[in-house]
Amino acid sequence: MQTQNYFLGCNYIIDLVDGKWKPSIICSLGLGDKRFGELRQYFMRLYGVAPAEKVLSEQLHQLIDHKIVKRTSYDVMPMKVIYSLTDDGKALKKLLIQMTQFAESIQDDSVHFKYSSKAMLGLVDLNLKENLAD
Repeated sequence: MQTQNYFLGCNYIIDLVDGKWKPSIICSLGLGDKRFGELRQYFMRLYGVAPAEKVLSEQLHQLIDHKIVKRTSYDVMPMKVIYSLTDDGKALKKLLIQMTQFAESIQDDSVHFKYSSKAMLGLVDLNLKENLAD
């Protein structure tokens, strides 16, 4: 593996979560373990759009490679695979929530979030659209 050099540790974290769906994957799994199809359904319900299967697969594997997400396979038919956060993934989710809370505190009328920090924490009913962003 090639050594990556960063000026600051935060640059490494930004690199880890760089990808349109990575923060959403981390936050989704922080609310509960999910199968691949459940992740796509979750995003479709929340955002009205889901990542292409190839994109979701690539970003999940990148998060697995960085030990943020764990993939557990069960020896049953049909094959069952569950994705969950590792301890590092849980810590990263907390950081993403803090970043979102900061963003919410400095946002102006030109910025809109589809998913609030309260939703990330699981404090609201995600089935009610009015609870997704504050």
